[in-house]
Amino acid sequence: MRQIEGLCRGAHEYLRAIDVTKWTFSHDGGHHYGVMMTNISEAINGVLKGIWRLPITAIVSATFTRSKNAFREREEEAMNLQQKNQIWPDDVLKRFVSNHELGIRHTVDLYNHSRQTVNVTVCVQGMTSSRTFRVSLSERVCDCGQWKLNGIPCSHALAVCRQYVVDPMGFVSECYSTIEYALTYTSGFFGPLADVEEWGESNFQLRHNPERMIRRRGRDVTSRIHNEMDWAQTRVRQQYQAQDGAGPSTQRSASRY
Repeated sequence: MRQIEGLCRGAHEYLRAIDVTKWTFSHDGGHHYGVMMTNISEAINGVLKGIWRLPITAIVSATFTRSKNAFREREEEAMNLQQKNQIWPDDVLKRFVSNHELGIRHTVDLYNHSRQTVNVTVCVQGMTSSRTFRVSLSERVCDCGQWKLNGIPCSHALAVCRQYVVDPMGFVSECYSTIEYALTYTSGFFGPLADVEEWGESNFQLRHNPERMIRRRGRDVTSRIHNEMDWAQTRVRQQYQAQDGAGPSTQRSASRY
């Protein structure tokens, strides 16, 4: 917060007025499990992709239809997983297996048997140096922070489970189970909509801003804060233009004359 205050006092005052459990990893009790604001916004962008310039009624209709289809597909996937008696969805299972394979190469140094507290030494590939992480199975913490952040045991924790001959599956958060996965998408959020003619009268009126309908020369200036995805797209475009000699923008400019 001190760094934010030093960069922008207004942003610091704005954030102080918000409950820290709503936007910080350090005070959220571990419930977000790795979900950052950028990921959520990009998920919404994925639903709205290709419909930004449509009329508002078309955007609402497309948003509803795409969200409904996404829920239906996830529900079918969850049901299939349960029929296969699969404990977790595929992406969680892959992450767990990957961490397990990494943990096989770790060295475990036991300290406290009752609390199952150890030091796990990891050799950095291609280097002679190594790193050491403190792990406590009883407290479900590791110095790397990944276990607390994601709710899935990191490779260091899985190495300790192997040393103590403990079933590591019990340390994965229940929110990742196929049962919880199914409940997320089978709660009846969406139902059939009545025909427009059957809708009641609205108690409000939408009014457009004529100033926003004026088309100016050049690209529209947006106030959206650019993130890593925008920077990556800019680098790719610059690399393309460098390799091709005259990039698309240069070609378009030349075609005007």
